Amino acid sequence: MGIRATRHALILSVCLSSLALAGCGGGSSGGGARPAPISSPPASVPLPPPPPPAPGTSYNTVEYQRSGGANMAGAISAYEAGGRGQGIKVAVVDSGINANLPEFRGRIDPASRDVAGNRGVTDQEGHGTAVSAVLAAARDGNGMMGVAFEATILSLNTADPANCPTGGCRHNDADIGEAIDVAIQNGARVINISLGGEGAGSDTLAALSKAAAAGIVVVVSAGNEGGADPSAFALDALSQGNGLLIIAGAHEGNRTSADFSNKAGAAAAHYLMALGRNILAPDENGQLYTWKGTSFSAPVISGAAALLASAFPNLTGRQIVEILLSTADDAGAVGQDATYGRGILNIARAFAPQGVTKAAGSGVPVSTSGNGGTSGPMGDADMAMKGVVVLDRYERAYSVNLGRTLARAPQERPLSASFAGNVRTRMSGAGPVAMSLTVSQDFTGKASIGFAQMGLTYDDHREAKAIAGMAIARLTPNMAAAYGFSESGRALQQRLAGRGQGAFLVARDPMARHGFHATDASSFALRQDMAGFGLTATSESGGVYRSGFEVDGEQARYRLTGITIDRTVEGATLSLGLNTLRESETVLGGRFAGLFGSGGSSTSFLDVAAAFPVAGGWALEASYRRGWTRMGAGSTLVEGGRLVSDAFSFDLGRPNLWRAGDNFALRVSQPLRVRSGGYDMNVPVSYDYKTGAVGHERQHLSLAPTGRELDFEAAYGVAAFGGHVSANAFYRRQPGHIATADADVGAALRFVLGL
Repeated sequence: MGIRATRHALILSVCLSSLALAGCGGGSSGGGARPAPISSPPASVPLPPPPPPAPGTSYNTVEYQRSGGANMAGAISAYEAGGRGQGIKVAVVDSGINANLPEFRGRIDPASRDVAGNRGVTDQEGHGTAVSAVLAAARDGNGMMGVAFEATILSLNTADPANCPTGGCRHNDADIGEAIDVAIQNGARVINISLGGEGAGSDTLAALSKAAAAGIVVVVSAGNEGGADPSAFALDALSQGNGLLIIAGAHEGNRTSADFSNKAGAAAAHYLMALGRNILAPDENGQLYTWKGTSFSAPVISGAAALLASAFPNLTGRQIVEILLSTADDAGAVGQDATYGRGILNIARAFAPQGVTKAAGSGVPVSTSGNGGTSGPMGDADMAMKGVVVLDRYERAYSVNLGRTLARAPQERPLSASFAGNVRTRMSGAGPVAMSLTVSQDFTGKASIGFAQMGLTYDDHREAKAIAGMAIARLTPNMAAAYGFSESGRALQQRLAGRGQGAFLVARDPMARHGFHATDASSFALRQDMAGFGLTATSESGGVYRSGFEVDGEQARYRLTGITIDRTVEGATLSLGLNTLRESETVLGGRFAGLFGSGGSSTSFLDVAAAFPVAGGWALEASYRRGWTRMGAGSTLVEGGRLVSDAFSFDLGRPNLWRAGDNFALRVSQPLRVRSGGYDMNVPVSYDYKTGAVGHERQHLSLAPTGRELDFEAAYGVAAFGGHVSANAFYRRQPGHIATADADVGAALRFVLGL
């Protein structure tokens, strides 16, 4: 690959007057130099192209990786979002273009011309070809690609033929002004001016003013003198920009300001940096060189503007400029500064939604990242949906898969929770009143929290944290009442019915769980025995715990009310219960926000249980819960929804199995799981930028998992060594109702002294 040693210095200067060259202020350009080839083969060997990408492959090809301007600015995000520059005309006011290169085939606008002479569409100097390539070279698997590789190039050659290329191309004010006028007349959306020098002339300024009035984005190089301010040409151009002009500075590959680049200075509010060193591009002969200069930062930014215009045809030029500047990566001093101005171009951020996103046609706020999360009973539900169209503050349309914006519930670790502290339960009774208190004692004996208000002595509350408790009172021979804190209504009902709690650590009672962990729960139960039946009414209320689900510091609340009837005949007990769960802001513990609203849910549970003795002193117990949940309509687009859920357990146990006083039990259970159902919605799925018309479609967001957790646990306990020894072994299949989850297997051995 060849390099012309005489071209290691800046190669363009701008004539700022229509007079003879002697009247031009021969300042430096925004242009660049090509000091070295990208590699070091013999000087006559061109740069070998990378292999072309296979059809259908990712945009992240070798060609893209070698195209530093596009790559470092994150242009791949635009490509994946549908922005490639298609249908957008970009004017390049420069030294022309080699229209015969494959990089530009079929994308040179017919209005392209030589404004300063009659040379036709050509480039004698190379600068214009290189700038055009950085902006819009084809994505063809060869060499490099432009930022907006499908854009149409309107090439306008303003290089004075009297001195270009032999004397260093100069550009007359009148020619620059005429080129800008041609761009306006031919519908250019973006104008790239990689020129610089002393102050701009009247023709250029007048044309720039008309370009601003037409809403055209203009990008001008900052210049390469390493000064504290952009070139006088750029500053004068800015005076006519009216919010549609960006001054392009250059940064190095390490994202620091290039030493040659003029800094933001007085133009900080309109100054943006892009890569300006070691940029690969062809010269006028099609050979690839690495270039440097703010001349090559400018087309990167112009290409970004073309990407936005192609992906979002509703955007005005002013909005495109505002987006590019406001989404830049901050660099240097915090905020806008005199070196980096607004920062470093970030196309990925420019393509991301800005401000509050709302469903098209309705104005209902919809988050593109987080609309809440599911709960344990929903497991691995495939919540994939067709894209729901939302609009950002610029009325840009985005397709959002709402299911992918819902967080999965974290998997539980029930064994760890069972050993969270040194838990002990104390029971006492006097006459018709019985009490139990479960405390968690620090192994060091230090206090966790005081409960003096509950009757503990000063010494007691220094040593213990009360975590649960209940009190039971016999009101009449046939009526009893119970109160509990951090105890479920189910636990009170079981205690009043004379049934104890099992010794299982992992396969816990599925009838006592509603899909979430309760906090600050309090419960009350009242039981009446009559004619061989027991009738128990329960009430339970508290908070729904899930980290990050609090709203304004408050947890969602729930209330559970129920009634259970049971009867024991010849040792067999049958029970039937009906419970109603009302959640203020959740659905079986899941939290849905945004489009779904936070209308909460109402669930009816039907519980059926049977316990009866079998041969050899064994006892068998089975329980089943079926739930029906109704979710409210959170917005005009959500019609509501329904869920069907269930849970069950089978227990087999025997006391005095191997010795007097021991107890052995087996349990197989399924925690509460959604069987079917979800949200029904009528959501926007299409959007017409021209008319604003919105197309809607009915969709269903399923909350039913494919996985099914089954818990198998064996428990054995016996009094020994002045205390109590218990052993548990368990196996959890598809924990969390996640089909791909690894099984959870474990065992525990406990010894509690003094029980």
